[in-house]
Amino acid sequence: MENNGTHHVQMPGVSHRLIMVGLGGLAGLALWGLGERWGDPSVPPALYLALFAFVATYACVALALAGPVAIMRALLGALAFAILLTLLISLAGTRYVEATNLLDEPVVMSVAAVMVLFCTPFLLVWLRDRSAVLRYDMLFDAAWMLTARYALAWVFVAAFWLIAFLSDALLELVDIEVINTLLGPGWVRFGLSGAVLGLGLAVVQELRQTLSPYPLLRLLRLLVPLVLAVVAVFLLAVPLRGLDRLFGEFSAGGTLLGAAAVAVSLISMALDRDDGMAVQTLGLRLATQALAVLMPLLTALAVWAVILRVRQYGWTPDRILAMTAALFLLAYGVTYCGAVLLRSGWMARIRQVNVGIALLVIVVSVLWMTPVLDIYRISTASQIDRFQNESASQDHLSLWPLAHEWGRAGQTGLVTLETMADTSGDQNLVQRIVDVRAATNRYQFEQEVQHHDLPERVAELLDVLPVRPVGATLDAETLRSLPVFALNLWLNGCRHKTADDRPGCVLVKGAFVPSVPEDEQAMILFFGDNGETRVSHVLLRADDGFVMRDVFDPATRRWPSLPAATISEVQDGAFDLKPTGVNALAVGGKLLAPSQ
Repeated sequence: MENNGTHHVQMPGVSHRLIMVGLGGLAGLALWGLGERWGDPSVPPALYLALFAFVATYACVALALAGPVAIMRALLGALAFAILLTLLISLAGTRYVEATNLLDEPVVMSVAAVMVLFCTPFLLVWLRDRSAVLRYDMLFDAAWMLTARYALAWVFVAAFWLIAFLSDALLELVDIEVINTLLGPGWVRFGLSGAVLGLGLAVVQELRQTLSPYPLLRLLRLLVPLVLAVVAVFLLAVPLRGLDRLFGEFSAGGTLLGAAAVAVSLISMALDRDDGMAVQTLGLRLATQALAVLMPLLTALAVWAVILRVRQYGWTPDRILAMTAALFLLAYGVTYCGAVLLRSGWMARIRQVNVGIALLVIVVSVLWMTPVLDIYRISTASQIDRFQNESASQDHLSLWPLAHEWGRAGQTGLVTLETMADTSGDQNLVQRIVDVRAATNRYQFEQEVQHHDLPERVAELLDVLPVRPVGATLDAETLRSLPVFALNLWLNGCRHKTADDRPGCVLVKGAFVPSVPEDEQAMILFFGDNGETRVSHVLLRADDGFVMRDVFDPATRRWPSLPAATISEVQDGAFDLKPTGVNALAVGGKLLAPSQ
C-alpha cells in the first residue's frame, strides 16, 4: 500500500536496512541484559519492572513504526508511547510487595499487550497525518500492514535459526564446531535475533507493493458463510439442549468468547477498508449481514456463561478479564446488528463502530493499570464476601491466589479471612491459611489440605456412598488407605444427585477378577464433572497398592456409554454378576468387565 501521508520519508534501501539491523540488535542486547539481571538484589524491583516495560515496549513499537514513517519520527513517537505505558505498568506494579511479580501475572501483561496492539495503528496514522487519526481506511491499512510485516519478519528469524542449526549439525559431521562456538553466548543469540528481525522488517517494508495482507483477507472472508452456518445451527440447538445442559459442569465461556471474536474479525474483514474493497457478491454480503444480526445472541450467551461462573466461584482476575472481553464483544454484537437493521450505510456504520470500540478498549486498558480497576482488590473482596455469605466452601475459596498471586490486596484479604475464621471458630480454615502461607508451591499446599481433610472426606464418603449387594460393607480403614485423588473423584460424584434425589454414586463388591478376593475389589459408578456416568474397577488392597482401571463391554468389545439412570438401577439392585472369563457387572442390558 502506498502511503499518502505528508510526513513519510522513503529511506534508501541499504541505509534503512543497516539502521533497522542496528535497532533490532540493540533491542535484543537490551532484553538479554535485563534477563541477566533478573532477580539481582542490587536492582530495585520497581526499577527493573520499569526498565523491562520500557525496553520491550520501545523496541516493539519503534521497529514497527520505522519504515512506514521516517526513523526519527518513529523513534520519538515510540518513545512517547513507551514512557506512557511504562508509567502505567509501574503504577500497576505497586499492587505487589515486589513489583516484578507483575511480570508473572498473565492477565495484566495481556492487557498491556492489548494496549500495544490497539494503540500502535493509531500512533502510526497520527505520525503520518494527525488529521486522519480517526479515519477507518487508514487505521485498517495500518493495522493489517503492521501485522503482516511483523509476521513475515518473525518467519524470517525462524528460517535464519533453522538454517543456522542445520549448518552447525552438518559441519559437526566433519568435526567443525565454529558455528556453535560463535552462536553459543546468550548475548550473541539475542543480539543476532534482533538484528535479523530488524532486517526482515526493513525488507518487508521495501516490498510492500508486492507483499500485501489483502490476498489473505480475501481468502479469510470466504469463511463467513461457514461460520454463519455453524453459529445458526448452534443458536437453533440451544433451546432444544437447554441452558442448563449448555452451561453445565464445564465452562462454555471460553468457546463462546472465541466464536464471537472470530465472527467479529470475519465481519470486519468482509467490510475491508471501504465500500469499494468490501465484499461485492450478493451471497457473501447477505451472509455477512446475517452473521452480524446473530451476533447479539452469541455474545449475550458468552456474557451469561461468565456470569454463571462468577456466581459459582466469585470474581478472579481471569474472570474479570473474561467478563471485560465478553462485554466488548456484546457491544460489537449489538452495534453490528443495529447497523445492519438500519439498512442503508450499514457498512460505514460498522466501520465507525470499530473505531469507537477500539478507542474504548484503549481507555479501559489504561484504567486496568490504575486503582480504578484493581483486579486484585475486586477479586479479594469477592472471596471475602463469599465467605461471609457462606456461599463458598473452603475448597472453593481461592486461598493460594490470595496468598501468592493477588499482591498486597490478596495478602490483606487473607488476614481478614483469618480473623473472620478465628472469630467464628473455623479452625480448619485457619489451618489452611497457615498452610498456604508456608507452602512454596500450589501442589505442596494442596497436599497439606488433603492430608488435614482426609478424615472428614472419608467420613462423608462412608455416609453417602451406597454399597451393594445389600449386606456388603466398606470400612473407614480401607478408604483411608486409598489415594486422595480417588476419594475426591468419588465424593464429587456422590455430591451430584440422581433424578430421584439420591447420591450420584454406588459401589458394587464382587469377584470381578477371580485371582483377587471378592472383598478386595469392586466396581464404582459415579457422576463425572460433565454429568456423564463413569465406572471404574478398583482393587481395594492397601498393602499391594491401589489400582483403578476402566471397564469395557466384553460382548461388544467397546467402552460403554451409560445413561444417567444406571446408578439408580444399581442402587435398586437391578444388576447381576455374569462370568466372562472375568466376572462382569450386568446392568441395563450392558456388561461391564474390568479392562486387562
